[in-house]
Amino acid sequence: MHNPEAQHEWMDFDFGVTALGASFHGDWVLDAEDELDHVRTYLGAPECDPMGLTLLIEDVLRLENSGLDGEELNLLWRATDPPHGGSPEIRGAERAWLERLLDLAVPLARSSGASEADCTSYPACGAGGPSAAAVEHRRLAADVVELVEILDQRQGWSREPPEQTRDALVRCAETVCSELAFRFLLRAANQFCTRLSPETYSRLERLGAAFGYRPHVVDAVRYLVD
Repeated sequence: MHNPEAQHEWMDFDFGVTALGASFHGDWVLDAEDELDHVRTYLGAPECDPMGLTLLIEDVLRLENSGLDGEELNLLWRATDPPHGGSPEIRGAERAWLERLLDLAVPLARSSGASEADCTSYPACGAGGPSAAAVEHRRLAADVVELVEILDQRQGWSREPPEQTRDALVRCAETVCSELAFRFLLRAANQFCTRLSPETYSRLERLGAAFGYRPHVVDAVRYLVD
């Protein structure tokens, strides 16, 4: 449940766990010894601004502490996969994978100046979240859930059925965070090569603006517009 007032400059492009998942393009194995070596390279050396790392940590903590079951977490992770695949298989070890990501990201964030609270807690988003951003995200959850229906076709290379992916996205929007679910939805549309009407794309743009994104987060799927 990211705060666009505080983090707007980090929302030019995708961020957090959805950007990390998409970074596992098909040839990442040529440059890394294993998936964690790729994550280390992706996260980079510590810098003076830990915001990019804390955005990832918030996503991972929110998923790890959610009521989503392992298969739902797996489906959301799979949704970030680039077309034709590339990201590591986590089925059966979903929360262990999230913990491994934290083990890498938290020390980097702390050495970049992040506080312990930045790396261990996050603002409430679902029922009970008191902030203006939480209230807005709850208001937008119904719009995200409605747009989940665009995932209506499975491609030959897809490893997961769109029906189960839709269910996981709905659960994420309704019980975890609608903003995080929306980023997973954008990635899933890319993964399934979902055809978008101009009207649907305009709705995605409006939701992206409501979540505080700059245009390039949503226009990553502009190529899917018929």
